[in-house]
Amino acid sequence: MRNWLDKARQKVSRKSFFHLHLISDSTGETLSTTARAVAAQYGKWRAIEHVTPMVRKRQQLEKALDAVDGAPGIVLYTLVDEEFVGLVESRCQKMGVPSLNLLLPITRVFDTYLGDSKSGRTGAQHTLDDEYFGRLDAVRYAMTHDDGNLPDDLEEVDIILVGISRTSKTPTSIYLAQRGTKVINIPLVPGIDVPASVYEANNPLIVALVASAERILQVRENRLLAFGQELNDASYVDRASIMEELAWTRRLCKQNGWPMIDVSKRSIEETSAAILALRRNRD
Repeated sequence: MRNWLDKARQKVSRKSFFHLHLISDSTGETLSTTARAVAAQYGKWRAIEHVTPMVRKRQQLEKALDAVDGAPGIVLYTLVDEEFVGLVESRCQKMGVPSLNLLLPITRVFDTYLGDSKSGRTGAQHTLDDEYFGRLDAVRYAMTHDDGNLPDDLEEVDIILVGISRTSKTPTSIYLAQRGTKVINIPLVPGIDVPASVYEANNPLIVALVASAERILQVRENRLLAFGQELNDASYVDRASIMEELAWTRRLCKQNGWPMIDVSKRSIEETSAAILALRRNRD
């Protein structure tokens, strides 16, 4: 236990840190996703994120910029209000820190192609229509039926994700749900049968998420380290045991014709896109 904990701490300590300030007048989801995708390309560095969403008042923005002054770093923002944009640019210039409005290059392309200009309406992408509430319902559904909590009727489910521990089933379920898809996920545990109702369901697309043994081992170790959990089952972070779990998963998928997606080097977005493509091709 102590040996792998020490190794995990050494891995973290070898990384250099930098401050990354993310400021948005909306939820900040797009901003965070983009920033993390770019930051992931710099393996020797680890971003300390300072996220300020739902900035609607000048006072909120001033507070976020004061935080930049206290911990200088890269500033990325998605703000529509021109006054707020000007304030960020002027303050960042005075502080000598780089800043970028992620919306600017995109809106310029739209302006040029459409021959029009943006409305300047904050949060316009979150219009409260039927589609919006449908996505909310799908997210609630995914959270209610997370980690093997099956609904009464599996025929109402669009996608069932299966996989052994730490193959990104839950975050992938939530991401798909945010796009209005009804998703549940079921953990695969060798020696424990998958519920018979899963095999009998006709409507859901069943997809197995797998990863390399090294990737799963790393994620499991990091999770235990992050939460300070004690190790009750040594096989949980044993590479040979993980390989056996994966081999059993592959046999199960082959027997039932379930497609598998390797998430080792995929982002949640890439995994979700592959799943939705499988769903479209089946339909």
